[in-house]
Amino acid sequence: MDRNSFIGFILIAVVMIVWFQMMTSPKPDQIPQEQQRIESLANALQSDSSLINDSLAQQQKNEKLGALSAFSKGSEEKITIETDLFKIDLSSKGATIRSFVQKTYFDYNIKPFDLVTNEKGALSLLFATRDGKVINTNDVYFKTKLQEKSYRISGEQKLKVPFELVAEDGKRIEIIYTFAGDLYEFGFETNLSGFGNYVSGNEYQVVWTGGLANAEKNIEDEALNASADAYLGGSLLKVDASDVEEVFKEQPSGNVRWISVKSKYFVASVISKDQTEGAYIEGSRNSNEPTEVFEDYTAALKLKMPYDQSTVNNRFSVYIGPLKYNLLKATNSDLEKIIDFGWEWLTRPFAEYLILPIFNLMDNHITNYGLIIILFALIIKVITYPLTMASTKSMKRMAELQPQLKAIQEKYKDNPAKLQSEIGNIYKEAGVNPLSGCLPTLIQMPLLFAMFYVFRSSIELRQHGFLWINDLSVPDSILDLPFNIPLYGDHVSIIPILMGIAVYGQQKLTPTTQTNDQMKFLLYLFPAMMLLFFNNLPSGLGLYYLMFNVFSIAQQFYINQTTEKKPVVMKQTQKPKPKSRTKKRKKAGTA
Repeated sequence: MDRNSFIGFILIAVVMIVWFQMMTSPKPDQIPQEQQRIESLANALQSDSSLINDSLAQQQKNEKLGALSAFSKGSEEKITIETDLFKIDLSSKGATIRSFVQKTYFDYNIKPFDLVTNEKGALSLLFATRDGKVINTNDVYFKTKLQEKSYRISGEQKLKVPFELVAEDGKRIEIIYTFAGDLYEFGFETNLSGFGNYVSGNEYQVVWTGGLANAEKNIEDEALNASADAYLGGSLLKVDASDVEEVFKEQPSGNVRWISVKSKYFVASVISKDQTEGAYIEGSRNSNEPTEVFEDYTAALKLKMPYDQSTVNNRFSVYIGPLKYNLLKATNSDLEKIIDFGWEWLTRPFAEYLILPIFNLMDNHITNYGLIIILFALIIKVITYPLTMASTKSMKRMAELQPQLKAIQEKYKDNPAKLQSEIGNIYKEAGVNPLSGCLPTLIQMPLLFAMFYVFRSSIELRQHGFLWINDLSVPDSILDLPFNIPLYGDHVSIIPILMGIAVYGQQKLTPTTQTNDQMKFLLYLFPAMMLLFFNNLPSGLGLYYLMFNVFSIAQQFYINQTTEKKPVVMKQTQKPKPKSRTKKRKKAGTA
């Protein structure tokens, strides 16, 4: 290779290196511009993708809403109404309830809380169309004629809040709320026009969705008391979501008076003023972890929408608030039936017609619920005194017969039939009925069980304290344990300990007909059972039974001191004297 060729190759190589360098490596001042261009392109693609997704979602919503698709877009307006009892937020999107906060009742942190859990709103209308679409009014925007966005009413003042939706083809939905300043119950009215030949099945539903928010510290206990209910034919149909793996449903047909969802102390209910076609109630449990559990409920009333009727008007009342017997009864709809007072035919009459009237009477004059409970226990003890007295006398007489009964048992231990006959004769001659000691106790049992149900579910005790007890509706825990003891729990409460001592003392004073080892064992078993059973129950309930036992001890001591111990006189039957027999002796003759 000559010199010129060598120089030519060198120049070509330099040119190529410089050219490749210029093509592959932009200048430093060009790098930010290149990155900015790439980022702008990515943002544009992302924006286009978002627009495409929004467009598809809107298209799907329009297809879902059918004739109401024109109302799938709009601006949401919220109207706040404050009464003496609560503060409620209504939304023009869905003409629904977005928030409901009570003024008197708080959560376990003593803070206001929102009972509504559904983000779209708790109350809505639902119907299926003849072309297979399911329309929920929570997805459409209504208009309201009210100018103000916030209102305050008090006492007997009333406020109407109308929402309206009018389509071009004449279809119209109107929803009207009517509030009073001093009531938890408020009016709810629906007017539907032009939907008769559009709605499938000739019915629509008024639906409450989302259950009620947790408000108690022990949410597992709150979940156990939560349910969805329907009231028809004078009876209550309940759905309780007790299993996390199952959805529970009921669809009763007929005239359903009301539907509701409830927690331990609160309820939301839709009460129909007109004839209904049935109901739908559903419940599910979202977790089996005690710290996360929530039971979600849906309840709906089914209303008739005749094919040949242009306008359908239905009136309802909605109650959202505390599970308080007097407030529920004031709705005149049997809504108080939702409170669990035990057996409908046995304990409920005691609760409604004896316990609650006395409790309410004292509530009007005494401000402290701990004192009311103590006084109530004293009144119940005075009422049951004649029964207790009869039972004690019978037990004392039975105890006095024990020596004779033991002698008979020993004598006829190998002859059961004869033994029973002789024991019956002893009871008859002594004028003692062995069942008379148990009968007064059995008569008291419905009353005592009714007291258990009343105090367990009474919202009056909630967040009210007494002495060392901060809240009478929960256990009076003084020590939280780092572990859980089966049957006992993870805390130590004072009331159950005192109750165990009181039960032991009462048993020691009460006459008994048995002195064997088994009865001695029961002397310790019953106090232990009370200690375990009441450790996780409301302290107000424990306080009642504690004071009832304390008064029983005083009563038993008084009976023992004033009742003389008299020996049982057996009725003697005179037996006829045996006839004397004389032997005739033959005189011996002599031959």
